[in-house]
Amino acid sequence: MGKFVEALRGRLSSTLPGEDAQFVMAPAARLRTRDALLTATERYQSAVLIYLFPRAGVWTTVLMKRSAYDGVHAGEISIPGGRLEAGEDHSEAALREFDEETGVRVRDKQVIGALTELFIPTSCFFVKPFIAYSTESPSYRPDPLEVEQLIELPLDDLLNEATVRQGSFPVSDGLRIRAPYFDVDGHRVWGATAMILSEFKTVLSDVGLPLPASTDWL
Repeated sequence: MGKFVEALRGRLSSTLPGEDAQFVMAPAARLRTRDALLTATERYQSAVLIYLFPRAGVWTTVLMKRSAYDGVHAGEISIPGGRLEAGEDHSEAALREFDEETGVRVRDKQVIGALTELFIPTSCFFVKPFIAYSTESPSYRPDPLEVEQLIELPLDDLLNEATVRQGSFPVSDGLRIRAPYFDVDGHRVWGATAMILSEFKTVLSDVGLPLPASTDWL
């Protein structure tokens, strides 16, 4: 394991940036977790996986554009993951869902830590984000029923402040809200996904990315 992964594991095992870092990318109308829970009638558990790998000498992760379906998150850009099944813990669900959606199998030993849990008021899900890594670039076999497109995000781009923008997004009943978003190769990544990536961005800023030519990058 290289120095970058070791440093990232160490940072994830200490006090996390938490909700303050998440809310850097929160929509203007987004309630803090404590207030949002007051109106939640049901609560569900889910997990997602931020998977790190080298692509052309640069640390990269992968997002997915969800297929069109009858649901509140249809067509959105998200981190691969989903709901816990009976008997699963959060880490097991994150790995299973990542495999099912991208066709890439990730093992327990590749997981190096987790970020702060995030509550999504629109769907009443608690989402636990995990971080895993590989020293090899993945070959994808995405599930066509769930995944319209896989979108790779170099971590250098995530750290680049020029990718952060403001936009208007449709919600329910024809209403629109203002929200910050990450511009990822022309895709607008906002909402819960952007909030999770915002905390991960803060963690990465604390650790620092190695130069592509560095012998320590893997």
